[in-house]
Amino acid sequence: MSFTVTGFGYLLFIIRLMQAEAMDCTTNKQCVCHKVNGQLWANCEGLSLTSAPTFDRNVMGINLANNKISNFPTTLPSNIVYLDISRNWIKNINQRSLEKYNFMRNLSISDNLLQTIELGTFQNSSKLVHLDISGNQELTLEVLANVSSDLKNSTSIRILNFEKLQCTYGVSLIVKKYHLIDLKHTRLENLNLASNRINSLEWGVLSELPTSLKHLNLANNVLSFGLYIVELGNVANLLTIDASFQSSFHQLKLKDFFIGCNDTKPVCNNSSSNDKHVDLFMNGWLSVQRQANITISLPSTLQYFYFHDNLYKMTLQEFTFRFFGKPMLSHIYMQNSIIYKLNGPMKGLESVIYADFSNNFCSYISPRFFEDFKNLSHLDLSNNVLGETIENDINGDIFQNLRMLTSLNLTRNRIAHLPANIFRNLIYLENLNLSFNSLSTFTLPLENMVNLKYLDLSNNQISTMNKTTRTTLDAISKNKTFSLNLKGNRLRCNCENFEFVKWLLTAKHVIFQDFDDYICTLSNSSKIRFSDIELLQLMEKQCSSYTLIIVIMTSLIIVILTITTSRILYRYRWKLRYMYYVAREKYSDQGQEKLGEDSFYFDAFFSYSDKDRIFVIDLVKRLEEEFNLRLCIHHRDFIPGTGIADNITNAIHYSRKTVCIITSQFLQSYWCMFELNMARMEAIYSRNGENVLFLVALEKDALKKLPFSFMDLIDSKSYIEFPEGGDKDEVTAFRSKLGETIKSHDNYFRSLSADTFGDK
Repeated sequence: MSFTVTGFGYLLFIIRLMQAEAMDCTTNKQCVCHKVNGQLWANCEGLSLTSAPTFDRNVMGINLANNKISNFPTTLPSNIVYLDISRNWIKNINQRSLEKYNFMRNLSISDNLLQTIELGTFQNSSKLVHLDISGNQELTLEVLANVSSDLKNSTSIRILNFEKLQCTYGVSLIVKKYHLIDLKHTRLENLNLASNRINSLEWGVLSELPTSLKHLNLANNVLSFGLYIVELGNVANLLTIDASFQSSFHQLKLKDFFIGCNDTKPVCNNSSSNDKHVDLFMNGWLSVQRQANITISLPSTLQYFYFHDNLYKMTLQEFTFRFFGKPMLSHIYMQNSIIYKLNGPMKGLESVIYADFSNNFCSYISPRFFEDFKNLSHLDLSNNVLGETIENDINGDIFQNLRMLTSLNLTRNRIAHLPANIFRNLIYLENLNLSFNSLSTFTLPLENMVNLKYLDLSNNQISTMNKTTRTTLDAISKNKTFSLNLKGNRLRCNCENFEFVKWLLTAKHVIFQDFDDYICTLSNSSKIRFSDIELLQLMEKQCSSYTLIIVIMTSLIIVILTITTSRILYRYRWKLRYMYYVAREKYSDQGQEKLGEDSFYFDAFFSYSDKDRIFVIDLVKRLEEEFNLRLCIHHRDFIPGTGIADNITNAIHYSRKTVCIITSQFLQSYWCMFELNMARMEAIYSRNGENVLFLVALEKDALKKLPFSFMDLIDSKSYIEFPEGGDKDEVTAFRSKLGETIKSHDNYFRSLSADTFGDK
């Protein structure tokens, strides 16, 4: 049974060693032997050994790390699968060093004093899965050619760790095709080239990497921007790219002075002609030049992109990311760098759900930058200088496209004020961190953030919260756990803030984080903790002397003013409304020229209840035909798109008379009574007291239900009753008198004989 230990597997292996049954398996009694899963393992780490002891032939894994071994051991069991000989003094490994270890799967020779690894060293290591030669700074990148050549036919190799094969200080380097071209047909998944002073990659290097590669680590180098970026899309199955810590400062160490950099080591360049790749280079260059912006091709399988802790000073302009297939990029890490502005937009990033732009000295975000971040759920913008940009975003344009955002971190951004609309579209937001800013008030409307679970306002300048905000937070916290952090603010416990303090101490559903650390300043400038059980009683005692008086007097003044104002407004309500609509019509830009010699559009405006529509329409039709009248009814003559009140006032104002069809339904209708009152105001204020309002009682006793203010119309006989149940002649006479009255400039109702309809 084979056993592989890599990374976490090795940690698990050590834990199991500690739990396994101890036994003897080597001539050195200081070594600890254990059985794990039926296999024998030996741990000889840190014993100051100068050579490897003898082990039983059935030992499968050996740890010789952190000793003083200067020659690679060749007497270990031939069936060994795991060997860790890191942190020793080995200088050279030749072709015979590993020739008997044909079952080796995991080999670490990192952090030795290696100067050479001969070509052919790993030619028999067909089962090798994990090889770590990192930390050997005198090997240089030239060793890659030998290692990749030996492993070119390997179907087992998965992890190659070539980190820090160059000394810390020296000129920058370029990775050439011949360094890695022999790995093209392997099944390599993880390639680590970190910390090698790499400046660039020769055109074609990325295209020649194996298609099985999933993780590429180029961190802690000095990468410059070049056309090799165009080739990233050719690494078809890549999951992660790590290009972080570029151009980082390295602390000077004494031991670095004693390392031979070997930067002049002879180059073993056995690559073929590059003419084909020169053509590809030129084609790639031309394709980039034709773009309106910078287009970066990435494999569709890429999920994690690490570009943090770099010393590049830059502004993120418009970039387009092109994927060969459905993109899977979900995480972008660009924190701890020097990115002054986020201009964008960054196109093609719809799949990203996590983005970190924190600690970048960023002072500006364009409203278009997050246009394509449609599915972003976590955004970290902390430790920047975005205060002014956010304060000026009164329309909430910066975050308007981040509708799926659930977590937003804006801590340490020098924010002094939050516009009301800044988070208007963040309906799924759950965590909002605004700590360590300069907020003196927090009145942000939170009604749309129904999913909010945690709000961090700690270490600002907040002294209180108004009632609206408190009520909103109470509503948010009713159906779910909600936490609020106000620690480190300038909370004031005075009489003005009594309700706020009471809320902090008695809120039922809101959980206040670190509540025991909340400190409050009293009126006498002394400080007290909110956890003090006497705080509320103390404030009640201080504020009770005049709080009640203030409340009573304020309430009394408000009540008196309200009643007085209400009575005035009620008494003159119809006059005020009439004057408002007439004034608006007078100064409107849509005024029309008046028609007719007497400047009226209509002879009469008919006001009626919708339930009497059939009767009115028939009556109007007959009056128009028999008396050649121009009448106005709302079903036919009101202007579409104009407000109801405007249509009514215009109809009354531009009609010679107003006829109201009085029924019980009319008296119960708001708009009918509106028309009746507006017609009365028209008669009083625009027609010099002329009585142009006439009532038609369609139902018996309908006039008795009229409001008292209209009794003068009854007294002046400005009404007529429809002969309900009357014969045809009576109806015809009624219609004739009504038509003559409308057509005449005089009030014909006064002359109606009591013999015809009855004296009213």
